[in-house]
Amino acid sequence: MFNGFEFFLNFFHKSLTYVYFIPYFAPLKTNFNMKQIYLFTAFLLSLQIAFAQITVAGNVTDDQGVPLPGATVVEVGTNNGTTTDFDGNYSISVSDDASLAVSFVGYETTTLAVDGQDQLNFSLNQSNELDEVVVTSLGIKREAKALGYSIQSVGSDDIVNSGSNNALDALVGKAAGVQITRSAGSAGGGSRILIRGVTSMIGNNQPLIVIDGIITNNETLNSGSNTAGTATSNRLMDLNNEDIESINILKGSAATALYGTAGAPGVIVVTTKKGEEGEMKVSYTHSTGVDWLSTLFDLQDTYAQGRNRSRSDRTPYWRSPGTGESSSYGPALADLEYSTDPNHPEAPAASHFDSDGNYLYDKNGFLVTRGTGNGIPGNNYQDNYRGFFREAIQSLNNLSIQGGTEKATYAFSTSFLTNEGIVPNEEYGRKTFRLAGTLQASDKLKISTTFNYVRSDYQRIQQGSNTSGLMLGLYRTPVSFDNANGFTTEEAVDERSAYQFANGLQRSYRGNGGYDNPYWLINNGLRNETVNRVYGSFTADWNYSKWLNASLIIGADFTSDSRKQNFEKGSATRSPGYVSLTQYNSFLTDAILNISGGDAITDKLNLNYLVSANAFDRTRSALNSNGSNFAFLGFINLANASNVAGSENFLRTTQMGFVGQVEMDWDSTFYLTLAARQDYDSRLGVPGREFNAGDFSFVYPAASISILLSELLPQNDVLSFAKIRASWAQVGGPPPFAYLTTSGYSITNVGDGWGDSLNWPIQGVTGFEIDSILGNSDLTSELTEEIEFGIDFRFFNNRIGLDLAYYERQMTDAILNASLPPSTGYNNVWLNSGRMSGRGIEATLNLGIVESENFSWNSQINFTSNENIVEELAPGLDKLFLAGFSSGGSYLIAGNQYGALVGGAYLRSGNGGPGDDGLNIPDGDIVINDNASSNEYGFQAVDPQQRAIGNPNPDFIMGWNNQIRLGPVNIGFLFDWKEGGDMLNGVGWALSFFGRSQLTADTRNEAPAPIPGVLPDGSPNNIPVVRDQYYYQSSVGGFGSVWEQFTDDAGWIRLREVSLGYNIPVSSIGIDFIDSANLSIVGRNLWYSTDYNGVDPETSLTGVGNGQGVDYFNMPGTRSVLAKLKLNL
Repeated sequence: MFNGFEFFLNFFHKSLTYVYFIPYFAPLKTNFNMKQIYLFTAFLLSLQIAFAQITVAGNVTDDQGVPLPGATVVEVGTNNGTTTDFDGNYSISVSDDASLAVSFVGYETTTLAVDGQDQLNFSLNQSNELDEVVVTSLGIKREAKALGYSIQSVGSDDIVNSGSNNALDALVGKAAGVQITRSAGSAGGGSRILIRGVTSMIGNNQPLIVIDGIITNNETLNSGSNTAGTATSNRLMDLNNEDIESINILKGSAATALYGTAGAPGVIVVTTKKGEEGEMKVSYTHSTGVDWLSTLFDLQDTYAQGRNRSRSDRTPYWRSPGTGESSSYGPALADLEYSTDPNHPEAPAASHFDSDGNYLYDKNGFLVTRGTGNGIPGNNYQDNYRGFFREAIQSLNNLSIQGGTEKATYAFSTSFLTNEGIVPNEEYGRKTFRLAGTLQASDKLKISTTFNYVRSDYQRIQQGSNTSGLMLGLYRTPVSFDNANGFTTEEAVDERSAYQFANGLQRSYRGNGGYDNPYWLINNGLRNETVNRVYGSFTADWNYSKWLNASLIIGADFTSDSRKQNFEKGSATRSPGYVSLTQYNSFLTDAILNISGGDAITDKLNLNYLVSANAFDRTRSALNSNGSNFAFLGFINLANASNVAGSENFLRTTQMGFVGQVEMDWDSTFYLTLAARQDYDSRLGVPGREFNAGDFSFVYPAASISILLSELLPQNDVLSFAKIRASWAQVGGPPPFAYLTTSGYSITNVGDGWGDSLNWPIQGVTGFEIDSILGNSDLTSELTEEIEFGIDFRFFNNRIGLDLAYYERQMTDAILNASLPPSTGYNNVWLNSGRMSGRGIEATLNLGIVESENFSWNSQINFTSNENIVEELAPGLDKLFLAGFSSGGSYLIAGNQYGALVGGAYLRSGNGGPGDDGLNIPDGDIVINDNASSNEYGFQAVDPQQRAIGNPNPDFIMGWNNQIRLGPVNIGFLFDWKEGGDMLNGVGWALSFFGRSQLTADTRNEAPAPIPGVLPDGSPNNIPVVRDQYYYQSSVGGFGSVWEQFTDDAGWIRLREVSLGYNIPVSSIGIDFIDSANLSIVGRNLWYSTDYNGVDPETSLTGVGNGQGVDYFNMPGTRSVLAKLKLNL
């Protein structure tokens, strides 16, 4: 008899052995080939005849005996389920020791054990109230109906079935008020998450992450600048999605007030699985998938490397890579052919040939005018960029075991993830190990613990504004130059002669420098990173009486992050060679003591109270050693460097808080909650000042009300539940950085940002300099005040649900740096001086569209519209740089939305007029340069002032999530809509300068024509020009001062997720220990539509930082499909 389980184990012997039987610290590898994937798919399809169970039938009625059609019947712990027919009858195949859970909107869920029975009837009790219990601040569980503020839950299935291994990415579109943006398409790249926009001008705006009641590490540490380096990761990526039980998102200030300053940006509360009472259950999940390139910038593949001969003779001519030529304004490839004759009149200099007369840069020879060479036409090397990327394999194995008794439960899981990047040699891997459990030590004391170990390995590629950036070198390479030197992409990755000359210098389209050959970079410019992390929690709950309960939660989180950045000798960025070794260590401890209680005061009045104390401590250290100027090639090591330096940094912050909360409930209809937290924050302490707790202590109050209108109205068949709510709160915002109350010192270095900096110590002499920003001992906490109104209405036995929220917030005392006269010895000083306002609307619409025996369709729409206006900056400050470039980037500007995009603009006829505020683009027509002696005669004139030219914030975002069940088949799809939000298209800006964008090919041969606009005297422009090389290499083209024409709408509509699942029917083959099996296929980002002219606009040059809306040679986005099998034993 066929043994499906044995077949499964044998087939995956290689990967299973690798996951579970080799040392846990094994190097990162990927073990699946396409043959295995095909076999795996065939095996999955064969499983539908693999297993058998008994059939249970019965009916479902309400407490009056009325049948309930469309009730959901699910085998507990599995995806196996069905629904009742019109008469309330059902039939389902389950294991004989299973339990069945029956649910129906507006009724309480009922669970019964099968115990070998083939007939089970259910009677459900009606519930017109929202009895859902959610985890709120400080680990406190409260009834959702009592909350006077907005909170939204996302279940485990929504995370696990998303097809993403990153819990943050899995949340996209599934919660109102939440905006998540991937920083790039790199394997292991992080994501930026905002809840209700920003709450600090320059500080942290990412929400607090709380796992099992404990604040955990979600840092993103960038070893490079905010515009260069490699991709970075959020530490929430360390969490195995299969371990998540639920995620609750606390949005407003009233919801997060109990966390004090730490919770100002919002809080994400993650509850993990800790086992369930019952027999041991084993679950194994395997998924294998492929990621591939989404979209590339539209490059021209018509014109070769070269330029025009002069402004007066605009005849294009080819120039050899050995000249260092960077432009692609040469002749059309169709007009060129090869020659190998060094004596050809158009041959490059002798230095471009070896001693035998062979041309060094192309095996085919050099390019000459068609008809003068050997007759072989010039090659079009489109695969320089189109064929460079690979189809990247990802795989995940997860094993979990759980069970328990009424006294104790346990949960164990381990997982192994490998994820190739679409760039060759880019890799991400993660191993997790987890233990959790609960113990009912006595009738009053319950203990629960969690322990987690995670190891993550990354092999990252340089990106962004970086002469060693992969996309920078890849996009700028002329179509006439072959980066692979005649080899295929797969061959060139490992073939040194593809990217390196015999003398060891790299072979690139700009000779030996300028930008790195992509194949050279992925072998000689990698950053290797290993993160080891241990975190966990201990919770003791003591229930003495209704009026006295206590809980103690203690947690710790240690992260060790080891990085090595390599730049071989000959790198474009570090030509002499460079290596950097960095060790980051982070240690967080969190302790919470809650004392609570409550009971009925009268037959209608109930009162509950909470008193809590919280202590949180964070330490972070960084130790760096770096060396440059290698003695020889092939040994990237400090021992090979003649210049070696190092640095050490240490940071420690401590916060303490004391909380009081009272909740009053009148007749289960009117709820009033009053709360306050007193915070103490060491970041506001002043070194050397006599200790006074009042110097860094602040109190933040909150109040909320909830009224259940449905309890005041007669019961009816239309309105099932109705609640109105309101809340008000004040929360503090911590200083954006530590040690702002004093002025520190740092090691001196001098540089211009392009080449190597001059770093001390020099010849054994160490130099320090005082910070350029003066510390301020009078700094106080930032303050946000927020008011929120909302409704929660349910109709037709909860088949339709609408949750609306409107909020306004005012942030004052923002900590910014104001200018100081140079005579003070400082450039700036820290002040409480900024002011910002925010408001928004959130809506969640839940629809039970269809409920029948064999078909159901549930849909959820989440809508978010938010704006944050900068009302005021520091004295004398009209704008403040956040991120990007000095010529174009993200700024704070008074009166504009947060992070306004600022850059060069065209001169308008309204410049200097009554409506010109000097910051925004004034009204009027574009003015044309009419100076006939200017090289930019006939081009748009340039505004002498930088202007706000775009807004990176979307008008709204919306997610439409759908789950459809058709018998044993489950279908899911999620559309994600982002309306508006501008992006500085730095790729288009730069590539127009170099002649690589399709735009330059489209316009260079157009007939001369006037550019729309007016002359300085106001008359219509009548000066004809050609937009060729000299236009795009002027002030208004790429690398010029004007960004206006390269600012694009980055909105989109995309199919974020689509899934197809199948609950495999169980039939007899002699394997009785497999309870259920589910096969699914999931696709992510398979389709999107956008007006953005570039890569997938879901990208950010600056990663997860505050400054957004800048695209500059970021890694392109990806699409993915994976197949997943889950077995419950």
